Amino acid sequence: MLRYALACACLLALTGCGARMIKLQEYPLDPTLLPPIAVTGTVEVQNEQPDTQPAALQSYGGTTLQSTLNAVTDVMVKQTEEELGKHGKVAAGNPKKISLKVDSLVSHYIAFYYKSTIEYDVTLGDGQHFHKSVHHGSGSPLQDIDGCIAEGVLELLKDQRVVAYLHS
Repeated sequence: MLRYALACACLLALTGCGARMIKLQEYPLDPTLLPPIAVTGTVEVQNEQPDTQPAALQSYGGTTLQSTLNAVTDVMVKQTEEELGKHGKVAAGNPKKISLKVDSLVSHYIAFYYKSTIEYDVTLGDGQHFHKSVHHGSGSPLQDIDGCIAEGVLELLKDQRVVAYLHS
């Protein structure tokens, strides 16, 4: 009987273990964080990340939260388009293109707190190419992941190379 009780206790302890695919979502940015952006022409934002294999975004306590880098990039693309729609002051001009490719998004648990980093590549329609690394922190693992994507969008749209390109 004692063995049976121990086996049941072990199974209960392992119930939360394993990998779990999560649905990423846009984490809303405070509208005061971005100033108006002068945009000359329409802007197309593209997802250039082809990787659709599951990737571990956060692992703690026997549970791994997963998504794909393509899905992470897709959320970033959509949020970039939305923020440009809210903050972009569009004037007539040639169309613009921004291509994004998230290389990694990893969240680590650090004593009652989660700290994440998103690494991504940006290619502008004029040929400029650069890499960005952005950090975020939160008390919730899912908010940390979604918030890190939003923080990446914020830093992208504040980058002077992007701002100058959109205005050119």
